[in-house]
Amino acid sequence: QQIHKTTAATPANFPCGSTATKKHIRHAFRHSSDARTTIEDFQQSNSLHSMFAKAFGTTPAHESTQNKEAAEPLDPSPVLDFLSHLGVTRHEVHSRVASSLRSAIEDEIQRMPISALTTTSPDGGGAAKSSSTTPGEAGHRALLNLLKSAWQFRDVPELRPVLVCVLKRLGDHTPVQMLRRLGTKKSETTGLKNAELVSQLGPHLQRLVWEADWDAKLELVTKRSDGGQAAGSEEELMLRGSTILADLVRSSVDAYVTDAVLAQKADLSFVGTVSERRFATKLRRVGAKDSEATGNAGESISTLASIGVTKASNTANIKDEKSTPSSAVAVASIKETIGSRPKLLGAVLDMLIAEHATKGGGLGHMKTLSNAEKKKILREGSTVLGGATNLSCSLVADVLLSFGQLPRSYEVLDIMTRILDASVQSGSISDNAIAQIQGCLRTIFRPSQSDQAQTIQSPSKDRAEGTKIKLSLKTAKSPTTMFPDLPVDDSEFERKLLQRVIKKAIASMKEHDPQGLFLNPVTDAIAPGYSSIIETPMCIRTMEEKMLSSAYKSIDGYKDDTLLLFSNCCKYNVGPAGQWFRNEAGRQKKIWKEQILAEAKTRLKAEMTKRKNALKRKPKPPPPLAFAPNKTEKAASSAATTGSRTKEVKDDAAIINLTAQDVKPLPPWKYKRRKVEIEVPSMQCLASMLLADPFVVRVLADRIQKVLRVDVLKVKNVPGGHPVLPSIFQLLNIARISTQLCALKGKRCYIPDAGIRKVLMDGEDFSPSYESTRNCLPLFSKLLLDADLDRRMSIGGDLHDAALQDILTRPEIQSKEWEGSSSLYDIRAVVEGSLVHLLQPGNTNEVALQNQFPRFVAALDKLSGGNMLNERPFFMSLTHALLRYKSKLPHSTRDLVTGCMIKWLKMEENVSPKTVMCSSLHECFIYLLNEWSLLGNLVLPRDLFLSLGEEAVAASSRGEVGQKNEIFAKLWTGDDDCFVAVKEQYTRMLSSTPDARALQWKEKIGIHDPTPASPEKDEMQVDS
Repeated sequence: QQIHKTTAATPANFPCGSTATKKHIRHAFRHSSDARTTIEDFQQSNSLHSMFAKAFGTTPAHESTQNKEAAEPLDPSPVLDFLSHLGVTRHEVHSRVASSLRSAIEDEIQRMPISALTTTSPDGGGAAKSSSTTPGEAGHRALLNLLKSAWQFRDVPELRPVLVCVLKRLGDHTPVQMLRRLGTKKSETTGLKNAELVSQLGPHLQRLVWEADWDAKLELVTKRSDGGQAAGSEEELMLRGSTILADLVRSSVDAYVTDAVLAQKADLSFVGTVSERRFATKLRRVGAKDSEATGNAGESISTLASIGVTKASNTANIKDEKSTPSSAVAVASIKETIGSRPKLLGAVLDMLIAEHATKGGGLGHMKTLSNAEKKKILREGSTVLGGATNLSCSLVADVLLSFGQLPRSYEVLDIMTRILDASVQSGSISDNAIAQIQGCLRTIFRPSQSDQAQTIQSPSKDRAEGTKIKLSLKTAKSPTTMFPDLPVDDSEFERKLLQRVIKKAIASMKEHDPQGLFLNPVTDAIAPGYSSIIETPMCIRTMEEKMLSSAYKSIDGYKDDTLLLFSNCCKYNVGPAGQWFRNEAGRQKKIWKEQILAEAKTRLKAEMTKRKNALKRKPKPPPPLAFAPNKTEKAASSAATTGSRTKEVKDDAAIINLTAQDVKPLPPWKYKRRKVEIEVPSMQCLASMLLADPFVVRVLADRIQKVLRVDVLKVKNVPGGHPVLPSIFQLLNIARISTQLCALKGKRCYIPDAGIRKVLMDGEDFSPSYESTRNCLPLFSKLLLDADLDRRMSIGGDLHDAALQDILTRPEIQSKEWEGSSSLYDIRAVVEGSLVHLLQPGNTNEVALQNQFPRFVAALDKLSGGNMLNERPFFMSLTHALLRYKSKLPHSTRDLVTGCMIKWLKMEENVSPKTVMCSSLHECFIYLLNEWSLLGNLVLPRDLFLSLGEEAVAASSRGEVGQKNEIFAKLWTGDDDCFVAVKEQYTRMLSSTPDARALQWKEKIGIHDPTPASPEKDEMQVDS
């Protein structure tokens, strides 16, 4: 019956939405004479009850107050009952109503204006101290209050979206306390307390949470280092620390440094051709570019699950990891984690600095050493050839190059990174590139004006007495200064001022001494017995000479000499005969003390104050980013004229414009920073890590080999006088000390000497590269000449007939010349590279090698101190060179190499047998035997293969061949991680032999392992 009373469902009858409602209200007001009545009628006609009554033909029930004002209380029971008859459950109704309310609240939050609060209350609540506030500040304050109210419902799934909406609207204005609360962990090893809430915040807010957590840990470490009572330690900021960022990037860093293909290439420090030295570094960053193109797809790569944050990934946009190197996937994951946040970039780089300090420089291969022994190695210096242990340095370069637009503070570092990356890709480094790298280092290692002055002593005439060279406010005049664009110390002005003041004071003393009693030195002829009574004579003439020679460093020195002058007079003139002299000394002393000295101090103080005020009023130009060594004045003047961005860009171009004529070694220098000045991350550490990149070291080492063979030996030049060689050695030494610099984290920085002259720093001999370039490079040149002479005197050489007729004799092996060179890691790397080059096919012959090889081995024995256990890059390069012979390897060369490596395994008593067993030398030796065995019996017969394995086991444990080895057997059956790599090579060796022979070999060694080394194979088939 009521169906016919219903109203048609049209927009005109049921105005819905904001547009229709506004139009309906305007129409009602247009024909209204009483606005109040119109509003009341509109509320009644458009209420929910009225709509239902119009739709279903019922009569709405309106309740009115005593004032006849329309009130519309909503009783949803009839509506819910009606909807239930239609099959709509109350849960669905409530869900849709709650969803509509949430949407309305979120829309209101998004429309709310927001701006930073100018003034806040001390409690952080955001209450303004000023009565006048902008709409943005009012909206900001309202959102903070809503955030405070909604925080208690963070665990309620239905209300959590409101809290997420508030946080997203606040964005960068989110309070730091809230970000740190979001980053709170359940414990150091578990995930976040609010993991579900953080997973809904989006990448930008998540990165803000990572930053806040890092800052909190950094503050604790800073307070602790300043003597405060804080629970933080520097280990918390490391890659193995407890920060959220460390949890996110740890697996990516581990995947990068353990990439088998990348590690294998990094261990090849010496290769034969340019094509082998070239490395396509872009392949390590291809994943980072793809992740940028796929939007948030890269977020699925990040290990958010490690902190309890789940992230839904877009499987359609995820890159196939099987077709991408793991190193590229790792770089892409790190890029997606840090985004474009400079603070997160600095945090990741600081973690890599700490990682390099603990595992770089070959320390990663020394698995059996304790932390104390590793620290000792850090103090004494690590090897130049870090190999795969320096892959964290390669990761630093990839992170910088894949980040995009770097902050201004990284700009010079970015230039240096791109120069080195281009050199690695081309497989060689040019003189222009070396000059530009030196320009970057001058800028990066430049100290701030507040750094403490350093003392650099040199045996030269102008530095014979250890004059202090300070870096302050005046442009340096010497072109050899390391930082010519930095202001120098004001000590010259102070010296001249003090000289003028003392000169005037001495003139006044002469005026008040008319008899000249104190003018000239007193001799025994004038005063009998004077020298026996007065130990330190003094006179005005002596004081005047000291003044002219600038011996007085302060006014106190002049004061002490004057008091000594009057004291000597009173000490010698005793008794009645000396009464007049004592009185005259007292009179002049009183005048000097009350007038002359007081006037000198006043004048000195006034002049110094005037000088300081003048310097303060003088505008100080910002230091330029870089400069050409021969264009100091131009760079300084351009920086003084303006500090604009345009000039800074020109200064950046100054580095790129450096050429081969600008190559000049950096003078040795070091300084110590104050704790408040230490930056995170340290640019000096990052610069040294870029040079320690194993692919960069490979290019630098090859350039040294070429310079020595072509420019030094053929032209017969002195190595130390070469225009480029000392600079390359200096770069290698900076790469060598990178682990030390990273361990100090920028607290101390120094640049080693290039080897041109001997230098003392703070009274310590600080010139290891001097010993390398000036003393030992001639020995190395002689070694190359002797090796070349051996080749020419062998069969087929042009001097072979002369050798047969005893006209020429082979030079003896001189090992004593290399005594005391065990700390010269750069020279050791050069000798190792030359030996690898010598063993390349076609560089020598089998007969000459019998004399050449022992010469290099004797030099390496002295350079390494007999310890070659952890020279993995050298042995891998040696293996790579020998395998190029394939099946044509001469047996004499094979025997030379195997005999030498077994000799190196026989270490002295100062190294434990376990250390030798687990060493890289042991692993690489068995690896070389395995690779030779793959070439067939023609290169390495099976019996010789197994016997060499027995000799290696006996040599590493200082035992005898054929005896059972308990140490090796214990390591074999144990689970020691340091022996895993060696055991893997021995297992590979045994798997290539029949089971019976493998079990027999194990029994000889003393291994009781019933498991067969390999499946049963026919012995004849294996032989074939």
